[in-house]
Amino acid sequence: MKKVYIALVIIVLIAVAIGARVFYFKKNFELISPKKGDVVEAIYGLGRVESDQEFNVKIGVLSIVEKLYVKEGQRVKKGDRLISFEGRVLFKAPFDGTVTLVANKEREIVLPQFTVLTLKNLNQKYVEVSLEQDAALRVLPKQRARLVFESQSQLKYEGYVKTIYPREGEFITRIEVEGLEKSILPGMTADVVIEVGKKKDVLLIPVKAISDGKVLRMRNKKREKVDVTTGNSDGMWVEVVSGDINLDDLIFIKR
Repeated sequence: MKKVYIALVIIVLIAVAIGARVFYFKKNFELISPKKGDVVEAIYGLGRVESDQEFNVKIGVLSIVEKLYVKEGQRVKKGDRLISFEGRVLFKAPFDGTVTLVANKEREIVLPQFTVLTLKNLNQKYVEVSLEQDAALRVLPKQRARLVFESQSQLKYEGYVKTIYPREGEFITRIEVEGLEKSILPGMTADVVIEVGKKKDVLLIPVKAISDGKVLRMRNKKREKVDVTTGNSDGMWVEVVSGDINLDDLIFIKR
């Protein structure tokens, strides 16, 4: 009788353990089927808005500010007076724009080659992205780009790669963007996605399903971790280049 009791306890414990495990997986994971489809390969980067017209006032010798004609934030027209220095050195606006920097006050001494005043055209803007070498090698002019500003996540801007070039050890990509709102100012940042390739009718699994190069797979009611090698990704789904994954399988994803 004692042996029967022990056996029953063991059976109950096993059943509880199995139930707890099933409950854990149901609560913490969902099952997603792989699919066949097209995937766009993309390069991701953080872009910075820049002005296409910028004028910096500098002077070549030690001097004194004689007269300031503008203040920071002031809009000016081409030809308006900006600043003058002793010796009748006068600077005028070379284009319509907004004064974004006034570094000195009247009668203050200015050091040579020091930026005293900056004028920018806030209506002519582009986005600049610094890329790692591996990413830069895959970026070409005219490739499509999409941009999202964090504070305007509901708005997605379209653009394209204008050019890519080196600058002091960085690889800079210039993105021309259509219809940037006036509220988007130079210095603001955006998440940038540059489309560099596309594959059709490939096996896809969710990116979130992959952990340390492995996927937890359900096949014939059995769970098993399998190694996978991935390829192109659009950020949500990723191409399976190699690995024992079939369309009939189910893939575990953490909730």
